[in-house]
Amino acid sequence: MSSDRLDDLRCAVRQAISSGSGHDVVDQLDVGGLLLDVAHGGLGMTEREMVMVGEELGRNPVASSFLPVVVLAATLLIEAGAVDLLASAAEKRHAVALTGLVEASTDAVTAAKSGAGRYLLRGSAWALTTPVPAEELLIAVPIGETVGLLMVDIADVRATPANELDPQRGLLCVDLDRAPARLVADNATAAVRTGYRRALLAVAAEQLGVARACLEMSVDYAKTRTQFGAPIGSFQAIKHRLAETLLDVEMAAGVLEQAVSSRSFDDAELAFVVGTRAATSAAQAGIHIHGGTGFTWEHSAHWYLRRARVNATLLGSAGAHREAIAASAGITSSKGS
Repeated sequence: MSSDRLDDLRCAVRQAISSGSGHDVVDQLDVGGLLLDVAHGGLGMTEREMVMVGEELGRNPVASSFLPVVVLAATLLIEAGAVDLLASAAEKRHAVALTGLVEASTDAVTAAKSGAGRYLLRGSAWALTTPVPAEELLIAVPIGETVGLLMVDIADVRATPANELDPQRGLLCVDLDRAPARLVADNATAAVRTGYRRALLAVAAEQLGVARACLEMSVDYAKTRTQFGAPIGSFQAIKHRLAETLLDVEMAAGVLEQAVSSRSFDDAELAFVVGTRAATSAAQAGIHIHGGTGFTWEHSAHWYLRRARVNATLLGSAGAHREAIAASAGITSSKGS
C-alpha cells in the first residue's frame, strides 16, 4: 500500500475510534478480512497495515476484536487452509486460546480422540475474546507429534472473565472438562507459529502506540503546566525524562519497522520486548510528569499504564521472550548446566 493510502487508513481508524459511538472499530471500518486475499473476499492488506491499525489502537486503548479476530483467528485459519471458516469467525467473534498459541508444546490442554475429526479436551487456558461475547473458541492443542487446531463451542466450556488490570483487553480463563471439539486442521504447527509472530507484531505496535500517546500527552502538559513562574518543561528533570522517553519510542519504532520488513520471528520477539519497555516507561513517566493529576481515576494516564502492563505478559513471560532472543544470538541459559 502506498504511503498516501496508508495515511488514509490511519485517518479512518482515528476517526472511528474518536467517534465515541461505542461500536467495535473492526465493525465500523469493516476490516475483518484485512489479512485475507482479495480473491477470497478480503482486503488483501499486509502486516504493515496490520501494524499501523495496531498502533492506532494503542494510542486509544479501547476494547476491540482486532487482535483476537483480525490478527489471530484470521491468521490461524488462513495458514491452516481453513479460509472457508473465516466468515464464521467474523460473525461469531471467535475467542482464541493463548496457551497453545504461545507454547505450542504445552500440556495445559490435552486432547483425546472421540471420533472422526472429534476430540474431547481437558485442562485450562487463557483466551483472548471480543467486546461482543464470542460463540466459539479456537485453540491449538498437541495431537501426537504435531499441533492440531480445534474449534470448541463456548457453551461447552466454563469461561470466566479475568480479573485483570485492564478489563478492556478481554482476557478469559477457560476451563475444559471433556469439552467436545471439532478438528479444523491436523497439522497446524506452521499456522500457530505464524499466528504467534503476527501477534507479537500487533502487540508491539499497540505498545508503540501507547508510548507515542503518553509522550505526546506529557510534552503538551509540560508546555502548559507552570511552577515557580515557569513551564515545568523547562526544568532539567522533566527535560531528561521526556528525552529518555523519546529515545525509547524511536528505538521501538525502528525495531518494529525492521521486524515488519524482515518477517523474522526473532525480530518480532525483539520488537515486542523493545516496544513493551517503551510503553511501560512512557506510561510511568506520563503519570509522574502529570503529578497529582496523573494519579487520579478521572485522568486517562492510568489506562495507558494498564494496557502496557497487561500487554507485557499477554504472550508469555518477559523472561521467555528474552530467552528466545538470547537463543537466536547463540546465548544459552546457564539453568540446568
